[in-house]
Amino acid sequence: MGGCASKPEDPEAKALRERTNAIEKQLEESRLMELSKIKLLLLGAGESGKSTIFKQLRLMYGAPRSREDLKMFARVVKGNVTVLLKRLIPLVKSLELEGNFEENERAAYDKVLECISANATETYTTPVQRNQMEIKQAEIDATLSVDLKEEIQTLFSSKTWETVWAERSTVNAIDSHMLFINELDAISKPNYTPTTQHILNARVRTTNAVKEEYDIDGQRFEIYDVGGQRSERKKWMPIFDGCDAVIFVAALSEYDQKLAEAKRMNRMIEALGLFKSIANHHAFTKAPILLFLNKKDLFEEKLLYSKIEDQKDFSDYCGDGYEDATAYFIEKYRDCFINEEESDTRLFVHPTVATDTENVAFVW
Repeated sequence: MGGCASKPEDPEAKALRERTNAIEKQLEESRLMELSKIKLLLLGAGESGKSTIFKQLRLMYGAPRSREDLKMFARVVKGNVTVLLKRLIPLVKSLELEGNFEENERAAYDKVLECISANATETYTTPVQRNQMEIKQAEIDATLSVDLKEEIQTLFSSKTWETVWAERSTVNAIDSHMLFINELDAISKPNYTPTTQHILNARVRTTNAVKEEYDIDGQRFEIYDVGGQRSERKKWMPIFDGCDAVIFVAALSEYDQKLAEAKRMNRMIEALGLFKSIANHHAFTKAPILLFLNKKDLFEEKLLYSKIEDQKDFSDYCGDGYEDATAYFIEKYRDCFINEEESDTRLFVHPTVATDTENVAFVW
């Protein structure tokens, strides 16, 4: 009987089969990676330090900053100096300090006032106009801090300005931006490149959800940062689905500060209310919540001159020192859970300093 020998596979057919198998394998690997990916949301009120945590994770696990990124942060840092100045300047008049300046200090103050007034952008009526005005103002602010370098340094080195700085929490001035004042000589140079600390401390308002993915110890993480202001929170809902854990960031040091968008609302009360809505949201019923009580260094410093019990919202406080104060606010957050048992099983609390890479790495 004649045997039937198998016909050799056509080279083109073999190549096609191998390509198909490779694609199917890649798709399967991608599917398995997607299934094993851990989705984290960074939530919290504005200026709590969420985006700083986000930048720390990029620093620890992501790619180095591009040249364009560094140029952007250079502009932001310069603009942050001007914004700090704008927030503090009105205190000079409200505290009746104008007559306390030395002659050169008064000249610097007058010039700063004149330049800020002359470079204010027009008002806006639509979201598009608002965006255009904010971009234009950011460019102006980045230029002003360089043009007014000597005047800024004169003001910040004056005795009168010490009184202004002591009242900074009343105008929501960002404490860490004193770093930029101290290093203004370097920042104002034409070839300035921001340092890691400059990038971490730079304040950039987040207006849309931003996603980064990292491989950490063999595990794929998908991490989202969002805008914390009230006007931005309506954008949070689309990213709630499939969340594995929430990192909620709240600034301990803001117990005596008011919201920028609602002048009568205490920032800590706002954060507690927001946390309560997140902790009891149906999208996170099984998700663990990592509560980062941020700015613990500023909090410990502020306790020396600003009493918690002097705030009407926290008049029940009767502790003494950093440990008691931290425990007091931790309990406030635990009380936000409708089901008390969940505060023991789902809540993990970590006091943090978001600008300290070692501290964030330790907590992470």
